Amino acid sequence: MVELMAVKDYAQQIAEAIATVVKIDIEIADHNLMRIAGTGRYHKGVGQSMVRQGYVYREVLRTGHQFIIATPGKHPLCAPCKARGNCSETYEVVSPINVDGKAVGAIGLVCFTEAQAKLVEENQHSYLTFLTKMAETIALKLKEQEFLAGLVSSNHYLNSIIDCLDEGLLTADLNGNILHFNQSAQRLFSVNLQTPRSNLSSLFSAQTVIDILNVGNYTDEVVEREVHIETKKNRIQMVLRALPIDSEDGVRSIAVILRPFDEISQIVTRLSLQNAGYTIHDLLGDSEAMRKLRERAKVVAAGKSTVLIRGESGTGKEMLARAIHNLSPRQQGMFMAINCTAIPEALLESELFGYEDGAFTGARKGGKIGKIELANKGTLFLDEIGDMPLSLQAKLLRVLQERQVERIGGITPTAVDVRVIAATHRNLEEMMAQGKFREDLYYRINVIPLYIEPLRERKEDLTVLCEQFIQGYNQQFSKNVQFLAEGFRHRLREYSWPGNVRELQNIIEYAMSLTEDSTLTEDHLSPRLKQSEKVDDRDEFNLENLERGTILRCLQLSEDSVRGKERAAKALGIGMATLYRKLARYNLQ
Repeated sequence: MVELMAVKDYAQQIAEAIATVVKIDIEIADHNLMRIAGTGRYHKGVGQSMVRQGYVYREVLRTGHQFIIATPGKHPLCAPCKARGNCSETYEVVSPINVDGKAVGAIGLVCFTEAQAKLVEENQHSYLTFLTKMAETIALKLKEQEFLAGLVSSNHYLNSIIDCLDEGLLTADLNGNILHFNQSAQRLFSVNLQTPRSNLSSLFSAQTVIDILNVGNYTDEVVEREVHIETKKNRIQMVLRALPIDSEDGVRSIAVILRPFDEISQIVTRLSLQNAGYTIHDLLGDSEAMRKLRERAKVVAAGKSTVLIRGESGTGKEMLARAIHNLSPRQQGMFMAINCTAIPEALLESELFGYEDGAFTGARKGGKIGKIELANKGTLFLDEIGDMPLSLQAKLLRVLQERQVERIGGITPTAVDVRVIAATHRNLEEMMAQGKFREDLYYRINVIPLYIEPLRERKEDLTVLCEQFIQGYNQQFSKNVQFLAEGFRHRLREYSWPGNVRELQNIIEYAMSLTEDSTLTEDHLSPRLKQSEKVDDRDEFNLENLERGTILRCLQLSEDSVRGKERAAKALGIGMATLYRKLARYNLQ
């Protein structure tokens, strides 16, 4: 609560006004018996304590009621006073100053002549009423002061909160004149935002200012724009959000919020399902190939180099890419995945690189940020990069070389810090020979090659994969499958798995949907697995499989050196160049 001392100047004015009208001295004390106002002989005592003589005031403060002392110096309340029996006062009326039912001070009317005492005594009721009203006036002033102090405190508190925000915050009137800004905005705009009467036109482009001011015409309008702020040190990419501030008289001002784009990307990453991601431990498998792959991925994750993941469809290339990202120093950044096959060629460029406002017919107003920029400080996963058009391969190569991206219709490149992980099931070496894939891009993305073996070559992983899928579908379907019949296992081992792990997952889901028991049997298998023996018989005559298997066995019998490869080539009846070409074709390490 505000102390009465806070309104001492006002109390002195009230005391002097009363004394001038009634020709009687006034003194006012606070709850500590400190004289805060006085007239006549009490004026010199303002600011001094009344503890030794203010016994009547002490009683008024204790009871919260008025007191009339008709015989000062002789009244029982005057007993402790040193001037008892020799008091210069002839009559005294004291009224409490009450705030919210509590006495915070007292105002006294003090007579020093018999004439004054007689006048007050004859008009006692009028003087009591008058003094009560004056006390109420001082109490109201105190409440007003308390209210204003509360406003100042609240305003300071709110400003402190606003200044704590990382976002830049501006408010402007409908003419663009800036009314208020927080510290983040001031740091952002520096010289251009030194006074509260700066204008939006000194901070943003003409079109952006027009868009912001248009918000003032509609109470439900919100504008979001991507803007670039030029600071002394660098060029910052930000997201601008403008919205109207409603009042009883309609929209009178506009709020402008500015947030660094990198922070938005991080928030999206944390809150999106993408961030749930995968870890290295989600790459299941007890085979030697999978153990080596997990170990190598851990080492690769710590670096910055571009990674090329190769393997057939369904082997888990994207899962491996996400695991690398989530294990890397970039895990707080965005993992941006884009499938070069799923997006039409005409749209792929704008998806990757984005475009500026008005770059082409049908372009969204304000432009659009591309996936490469979105992945800044994070990881860009290019799935099926072998299907990327040649024209885009050249632009992607430039991004990888210069670490800059230029939007469609743009003239200023934007620096990006992004790690690229590419994946493909295609034979890129063969595509290079046919002119379908750029050789320079191949060597740029093939810095760290990782290969995921197909499931048919690591069937010892079937058990752990089945257990994982069964556990997941038990929860999803509310079932309790615990066992696999031997016939079921036999079919899985004999099948060639052209669809790899993804196909295995589908097979388990199909079987789990049919069973009502705790064991999966051959009856729960899909038709294609029941006919798998015929398929396997035909696969034995596949010439590529036979050639790949022959080369692999020959290499395993030779030492891992150039001399060993020469002997293997001689045993196979081919030249060294042919051997290397076939090693690349069949993804043999």
